[in-house]
Amino acid sequence: MTLVFDHLRKQYGSNVAIDDVSVTFEPGLIHGIIGPNGAGKSTLINMTAGSYTVSAGRIVLDGKQVSGLKKHEIANSGIARTYQNIRLFDQMTALENLEVCFYPEDAGRSVKEVLWPPYARARSKERRRICMEKLAFFDLQGWRDEDAGNLPYGRQRMLEIARALVRDPRVLLLDEPAAGLNHLETAELTAKLSALKAPDRIMIIVEHDMDLVMTLCDRIVVMHHGKLLFQGTPAEVQASADVQHAYLGTANDIDEIKSAAEDRRLKLGLRAHRGAS
Repeated sequence: MTLVFDHLRKQYGSNVAIDDVSVTFEPGLIHGIIGPNGAGKSTLINMTAGSYTVSAGRIVLDGKQVSGLKKHEIANSGIARTYQNIRLFDQMTALENLEVCFYPEDAGRSVKEVLWPPYARARSKERRRICMEKLAFFDLQGWRDEDAGNLPYGRQRMLEIARALVRDPRVLLLDEPAAGLNHLETAELTAKLSALKAPDRIMIIVEHDMDLVMTLCDRIVVMHHGKLLFQGTPAEVQASADVQHAYLGTANDIDEIKSAAEDRRLKLGLRAHRGAS
């Protein structure tokens, strides 16, 4: 099983957000997608999940094209995601936020549940068991009956990932899962995500926290201005001159920034001196 971006392109009018990107994601690994703001990272996630249409190219999962499918069809193919901005059902409990994920799967069995009570009880018990396992994994079992909107921010982040895992997806897309977390919460998240790595699961993380990415990811894709700049192991990415230039600029750029900062410091110092005199 692989997830393949095949010459992907996303265009809004004359603006090209993604330009001819081809990448293959392997199972059993945690893949990171990094890049400066506006590089196209979240656009790739949104196209994969069906939130954005693909302008050109294909997204292929296990040999079958998923780009062009409806969002629920993509979800049913085994792709799950989280969002930059948390999207929980705030007025439903933590447990209910997970249980609702079974609706697409169980909708066709509603008549059977009504007509055969033993089946309904067994199915309800099984749904709850799966949901409680996910809550327990993220240490959320104590919040099961609390409205999701009342959970601390860090717990909401964990709950959203738990919800994405309920139907045991083959591909897990995490869009900035550490956004807004403190150092302790980020460390906890890193440990949880590391434990989720499995031989039959593809994990893709878009993230700005470089410590998390370099610690957690096996492979990293670097985007810049909508194009694939580099891909490799964390060590290879850190050693890449192209990546360093994209993030830090060239040596001349850095010298110019330092010179401008020094000029500004001197000017501010002169103004302060004149004001004091």
